[in-house]
Amino acid sequence: MTIDTALTALAIVLSVASVALSGWFSIRTARLNRQLEDERDERLEAQSALKAAERVYEPLAQAAAELQSRIFNIVETGWVPLMKRYESHGDYALVSTAFLFAHYFGWIEARRQAVLSSSGEGGRDISVQKLIDGVLKTLRRSEDSEGFLFFTTEQRAIGELMCEWEIVSKQRIPKVKGYAAFVRMYREDEAFRAWFTPVHEGMGLVSKGDVRRLADIQRALVALIDELDPKRKYTAGYDLQPIHLDGL
Repeated sequence: MTIDTALTALAIVLSVASVALSGWFSIRTARLNRQLEDERDERLEAQSALKAAERVYEPLAQAAAELQSRIFNIVETGWVPLMKRYESHGDYALVSTAFLFAHYFGWIEARRQAVLSSSGEGGRDISVQKLIDGVLKTLRRSEDSEGFLFFTTEQRAIGELMCEWEIVSKQRIPKVKGYAAFVRMYREDEAFRAWFTPVHEGMGLVSKGDVRRLADIQRALVALIDELDPKRKYTAGYDLQPIHLDGL
């Protein structure tokens, strides 16, 4: 083999090696770029989920405030005055109270779904979750009485029935059914109405003067509202004093 032939062969080998190496780097770079893009998308999705959870803080705080306000009025006013106040509106006291529980459960479900893909990081949302769990445990506890007793799966089931999602600019926006839609379902759907048997039973206990569970629920709700809306930006019009039965 002459020197020229050897040099030519070496040049070909180096050329092939260069192409192969270039191709390997291109593939590796493409894979790395895809990996970085996937990680970025995951971070954005997690952040989006956490922001979605924070977006429901306002309506959740309002729903909790409305429910605790009704509970406060029931405990403070008593059964007979309450029924007299609404006697011209039929079963409004019962149905609207059932709605306030359902509305709260709806926004709890909206928040739960919003954070399903969240990284779980975020100190404030962790604090909110602990207080939501406090309300949940109070509602499912049955030591005092059976009224207003909603087990965990029942709370979630009602929330699922109340919660809807809309797609706006490729983002899922939570929406919870309002009073008109609730009343229609409550009147027309016996299976839906059956979910609110605990409210019927609870009102029976209230008529006998037993409001212990209601007081416990109201205090748990107030604690949650304090975390969701500490500056009372969304709940300014509500009296959010915890109920102390000894003072009534």
